[in-house]
Amino acid sequence: MNHWWLSLTALERIYACIAIPATLLMVIQLVMSLLGLGDHDGDGDLDTDGDGIPDGPDLDGDGIPDFPDADGDGVPDHDVHTGGDGGDSLSLHLFTLRGIINFFAVYGWAALAVSRAGHPWIAAILTGLLLGTAALVGTAVVMRLFLRLQADGTVDPLNAVGLTGEAYLRIPEKRQGRGKVNVVIQGSLTECNAVTDGEEPIPTGTPVTVIGVSREGELIVMKKTERGG
Repeated sequence: MNHWWLSLTALERIYACIAIPATLLMVIQLVMSLLGLGDHDGDGDLDTDGDGIPDGPDLDGDGIPDFPDADGDGVPDHDVHTGGDGGDSLSLHLFTLRGIINFFAVYGWAALAVSRAGHPWIAAILTGLLLGTAALVGTAVVMRLFLRLQADGTVDPLNAVGLTGEAYLRIPEKRQGRGKVNVVIQGSLTECNAVTDGEEPIPTGTPVTVIGVSREGELIVMKKTERGG
């Protein structure tokens, strides 16, 4: 290793100093992802505000939700960052932490390889920039594809209308506050924020029926007995 380092020119050592740390970071990210540490228990959702509600998936590993849950309904707000395109914006995921690390790793090794092959320094730099940019864009494309899959599997609260569930946290009357309900939506038991238009609060454990969805994405529920059981 020492012989290899001493054989490098000053410029090649700069390439190596770029490539080696970036590659180590890539490996650390990969190991953390495999162990489920990079996506917070492996579900890809973060709770950055501490309210117990996932803010959205963090697939790029930068600690910032890709789709935050601004309305607190437990459903990632895909249009908040994408301008309503459902996560199809490539520029959205171009300059992520993972993408930048990949850029420097590929840039450093590519430039070093070209330089070691005896080509001029300008060719090494241009090749590194070209391949590094390709890695950056490729990472963004992969992230977009993953987010599309995430969006396809996101629970749609509208699918809960007409279903029955159970109050998990007390729901105040006349929408004076919100509680929580557990409802099986799209085959999965889901905890959702809920409000009621009823004259009385709905205690915890009460069977409820979902009759609508508010503009904020909260389920509008009523006691199941109010609809005749």
